[in-house]
Amino acid sequence: MTLNRDRHEKIKYRLRQRGLSLVQIARDLGISAGSVTAVSQGHRRSRRVEHALAEALETTPKELFPDRSIGRKKQ
Repeated sequence: MTLNRDRHEKIKYRLRQRGLSLVQIARDLGISAGSVTAVSQGHRRSRRVEHALAEALETTPKELFPDRSIGRKKQ
């Protein structure tokens, strides 16, 4: 997995613009904020988290995480 701190910072910024945070996404999913951060930074993959982040940002997981879309089923 490749770390992508720029994307992580952009995700956090865009969430803040919408009055949201990684912590709120984590609470909604019932997981730790660290788990959401790990996905956002590229340490881990989780379709569930990627989908939740993309939905909160009104985009698709494929657009938000283009490097992770290889071998995925269409959504």
